[in-house]
Amino acid sequence: MKRATVALVGAFLIALAGLYGLSLVVTVHEVPTESMEPTIEADSSIVVLDWGTYDDLKDGEVIVYRVNGDDSERLVVHRIVADVEEGENWVEDLEDESLTCETAVHCPAPNEGYITKGDAASSYDQESGLSRPVDPDWIEGTYWRSPLSHSSAVGVIP
Repeated sequence: MKRATVALVGAFLIALAGLYGLSLVVTVHEVPTESMEPTIEADSSIVVLDWGTYDDLKDGEVIVYRVNGDDSERLVVHRIVADVEEGENWVEDLEDESLTCETAVHCPAPNEGYITKGDAASSYDQESGLSRPVDPDWIEGTYWRSPLSHSSAVGVIP
């Protein structure tokens, strides 16, 4: 039932995008870790919308990106925390007094992009060295959760 609902809604979104002349690709990706719990459970499959351009994403959006833009690297599903300019001390803008630019691997920012973190992760991806700030070109899509459901189950295919 859930798969049928997701497929129907996905088809509707593609048709709607076509009416407005937008490019939209709907894919399903696996989430192998607990880093996004409780929003997304480990070993879930999620619906990802690929709109083709990601220059104007907002803080709080969940993205699927390729680590450092390297096609041989794994995909990461994490939330955008901030956007930064090249050379910026992005740590100053966060409300985390225990973090300093000197302790974060990618601070100051070596390139412009997004600072990301899993909901259950203890550190930012750019703090731990998992990835440089996420360039919009590295993004495969954004996580989609159905507004039709009061549960997080629609948009996530168990």
